[in-house]
Amino acid sequence: MPRFSSVKPLRVSENVAGQLKNAIFSGDFRPGEKLPSERELTKAFQISRVVVREALRTLELSGFVNIRQGPHGGAYVQRLGYERLSEFYTDLFLVGQLSVQELVQARIFLEPEVARLAAENLTEDWAIELNKALSSEQVPTQNHADWVRRNMATDNVLIEMCGSRLYQAMLEPLIRLTQEIVLVVKPERTIIHDPQEHQAIVDAVLEGNGKRAAAAMRKHIRNVGKSLIGLEESYRKRKGLAREALG
Repeated sequence: MPRFSSVKPLRVSENVAGQLKNAIFSGDFRPGEKLPSERELTKAFQISRVVVREALRTLELSGFVNIRQGPHGGAYVQRLGYERLSEFYTDLFLVGQLSVQELVQARIFLEPEVARLAAENLTEDWAIELNKALSSEQVPTQNHADWVRRNMATDNVLIEMCGSRLYQAMLEPLIRLTQEIVLVVKPERTIIHDPQEHQAIVDAVLEGNGKRAAAAMRKHIRNVGKSLIGLEESYRKRKGLAREALG
């Protein structure tokens, strides 16, 4: 008989969190709605407020609710997005479980297909959104964060255009990590991004030419990737210094 570890009973707070989560899944509580108060939950589950608070904290950490303070405070249901995935990717990167090279490899594999699908899914409304995102890149700004946000806008529109939520779930965290690296290191703008590359992608998408859009995207990511790989060491050093200052 192999040695087994003793089985610990499920914590009550985990059971409560699971039931509340199921209630959210079933539509009993929708995004933006407030969960019952701590007093109501204490009475409904016949448990202490400490256990209720622990359960709500679990839901908050997993992104299901937002706990607000004040007269209108309480636990409000949040619409699930990809922010938690982005944080997870960044944490993996910071502890050395991901590299910029791997990030670039994934983007080279995924984004050409996204560009191809975007060309197939082109509508008049999407054309307006795409042109708006591309035009925002040309607006002069001295604010580095604003520049980074504008230059990632075209990528984000294309991801939405492709129509695949799975691609979106995989790519948005990678785009956010790319953005984080550029935000922290603050390289010369001409080094990291050539506006003409986005223009070539958008032109192909607006023509409905998926094959050319994919080729233009592949070229773009390869060029951006070379710059990003060169920024990895600087990024890790700066984040390390920031952690030391906080410690």
